[in-house]
Amino acid sequence: MFFGRERELEALEHMYAKQSFQMAVVYGRRRIGKTALLNEFVKGKESLYLPAGEVNDALNLRKFSRLLGEMMGISDFPPVADWQAFFSMVKQQLGGRRVVVVIDEYPYAAAANKALSSTLQHAIDYELKDSDIFLILCGSSMSFMEDQVLGEKSPLFGRCTGQLKINPLDYAEAANFYPHASDEDKVNYYACFGGTPYYLSLINPHLSLRENIHELYFTISGYLLNEGVLLMQQEFREAANYNAVLQAIASGSNTLNEIAGYTKLQNTFVSRYLVTLQNLNYIERIIPFDANPLKGKKSQYRISENFIAFWYRYVFTVKPEIERGNGDLYCTLALEDLTTYVGHVFEEICRQFLRRENAQGHLPFVAKSFGTWWGKGKAGEPEEIDVVVESAESKELIVGECKWQSSDALRKSLGKTIGLLQRRAALFERHVVHQYLFTKEAVTLSPDEQVVNISTSELFESQ
Repeated sequence: MFFGRERELEALEHMYAKQSFQMAVVYGRRRIGKTALLNEFVKGKESLYLPAGEVNDALNLRKFSRLLGEMMGISDFPPVADWQAFFSMVKQQLGGRRVVVVIDEYPYAAAANKALSSTLQHAIDYELKDSDIFLILCGSSMSFMEDQVLGEKSPLFGRCTGQLKINPLDYAEAANFYPHASDEDKVNYYACFGGTPYYLSLINPHLSLRENIHELYFTISGYLLNEGVLLMQQEFREAANYNAVLQAIASGSNTLNEIAGYTKLQNTFVSRYLVTLQNLNYIERIIPFDANPLKGKKSQYRISENFIAFWYRYVFTVKPEIERGNGDLYCTLALEDLTTYVGHVFEEICRQFLRRENAQGHLPFVAKSFGTWWGKGKAGEPEEIDVVVESAESKELIVGECKWQSSDALRKSLGKTIGLLQRRAALFERHVVHQYLFTKEAVTLSPDEQVVNISTSELFESQ
């Protein structure tokens, strides 16, 4: 199954249409859908797919030579002498026509031969740049791809003509993997499994949400039981400290001082880990609307991929017990807490929805930022606003409240909720404010209240 990625495919097609040598760098963490994207892109195109393995240099070179030979119609093509000879052969055999050459998991090949990037740089500068080849380097080690391929100290620096960081799917794209789920469960699935296509492909449509969570996270054979460990081991030498930081954030410690207190690590070390995790898109730094981004006093941190948030919140600390066969106990605890957990994810889904509406021109204005706000009200009391969307051209805002409650619970508190929204909207006196209320189920509002209600069904109906 292949869903979404329209923008990424469009970018690759744009590069392909240039009919000159191009080099794209495509990267993102494991299971994010890079290979599926590239397989979709090369459909109908002449291509050479070269998957590197975690093997020694000679074995990678032998495999690449064999695959090149098969493309040339030679079944017993002997391995070429070295990488320089291999790239020369690629230019000689393929350089005169538009061919996509994909080196998948390039970090594996480069780790086995420290001079590979230098050799490739020489090949680009003196041979490939005059060809029609579209070379794509793909990798799952984000730190390697950003430092050793795209970084200014890399031999390949300046040779890349396009780059794509592949991020998780958003809530609407992810919903394509569970089309028969209710709208409420679509939110729940996204909250628990995130936007990584491979994880979403593991969801069994014949099982309920709760059964899928139990099967994949809380059984001794569950595929996602050890996935968090594998992600950290792939990226970090100091995996234990990164585990601690992510566990702290998943548990509700979201400021620098809170994270340092939770982990018992010094603030300077925590700051370094936070920057690294941000660069790798595991977490994001949030500041309230209208705050100075250069001043970090109001910064908060949240895990930006729901699979990781769920895994560190409910699985990480009890993994040994799950491996002993006691997963049922901890699955029950997770499910009992699910409404609270999903409530925070629902806020991000609402911001994603508004981004989509903005792209289609459906908002009252063209927006430039989608965030949140916290601070003090007019009487000095603490206030927090779930959604704040800022206009690109004028002093207009969308201010939104998100309520992941049952219809009965919301109905009882609806007047109070509307009053709270209106009071918070009044904090922005210098702006024209549009008030939105996001709810699990639609509610009836008076036109006098001037509040737009968006229910869960509306989040999905136009996608």
